[in-house]
Amino acid sequence: MRILRIIAAAALTAATAVAGLATFAAPASADVPASNPIQYITDYFWGDTGTYAVMGTVSCPSGSRVVSSGASAGGGQLTAIAPDINSFTSASATARVAGYLQITVGCETTAQMSEVTTRTIQLPYGSGFRRGVVYCPAGMHAFGGGGYMVKPFGIGGFSRDSVEMVSNAVTADGTGWTYAAYTSSSNDAPVITTQCAPLRGSYVSQTGTPAPVVQHVNTYGPCPPGYTALSGGVYLSQANGNEEQNGFVDYSIPASGNRWYVDGISFGNGDKLVALEQCIR
Repeated sequence: MRILRIIAAAALTAATAVAGLATFAAPASADVPASNPIQYITDYFWGDTGTYAVMGTVSCPSGSRVVSSGASAGGGQLTAIAPDINSFTSASATARVAGYLQITVGCETTAQMSEVTTRTIQLPYGSGFRRGVVYCPAGMHAFGGGGYMVKPFGIGGFSRDSVEMVSNAVTADGTGWTYAAYTSSSNDAPVITTQCAPLRGSYVSQTGTPAPVVQHVNTYGPCPPGYTALSGGVYLSQANGNEEQNGFVDYSIPASGNRWYVDGISFGNGDKLVALEQCIR
C-alpha cells in the first residue's frame, strides 16, 4: 500500500491558520473546459476489524492531475479524503472499516487545464470537533479539494486518531472547500486544501435528503442537464445549515450518470445529508 508523503511546510504553524498559493503556467486552452474527458481510477485497500484506520492512495496517470477524489467504506466510516497537497497528482483517504476502503480519483490532462491555483491551510492543533474552510482567490471557484488531520511535522501521514468526518465538500457558493471531523488527539491539526480556477459558468448543485436519527440514509447528487460534474463531496447538515457534529459518512464518491453518491448516519434531530457537486459547462 502506498502512503501519501506529506511535507509540513515551514509556513504552516501550529498556532495560526495560514494559506499557501501555488500558480501553474497557463497553456493555450483556458480554464478547466467541460469538454476535457475525466478519467476515473479506482483501487481497494483492506481494513481489519475497524478498530484501526486503513489508508490508501490512488495516483493519476502521468501527465494528468486530480480534479476529484472520493471514497467509500461500507459499514464503516470515512475520516479523511484529500489530494496530495504537493503535486495534486494523487489522492488519499482513511477509514475505519471491517472490510475494504475504495478510493476513486478523477483525472484530467494537465496540459489541457489553465488558470489553476491551489490554496491550503493548516489550523491549530487540538482535540474535539474540528472544522474549517479554505477559500479561493477572488473571482475563482473551488474544485478537487479535501481535508484530513495531521500530526506535527506530518509524521505518519493522515492521523489515525480522526473519526466521524461529517463534511468534505465544495462550499455552497462554490468559492471554497470545507472539512469537518472529530479527533481525540490534541496533537492533530486539520489540513484543508482546494484547487481553484475561474470555472466560468460553473454551478454548485446541492441535493439533500432527511437524515432521521441513527438511520442510514443516502442520496445521489446530479448536475443539471448540459453540465459536467467536475468534483463533489458530502455535508451532514443541521437544520440551521451548520455541520452536524454527531454522525459520520461512509460514502462520498463519484457515480455513473454524472452524479455524486453519499451515504451516512446522523445522531442529531432534524438533520439532512447533502451531496454537493461543482458543475461546469
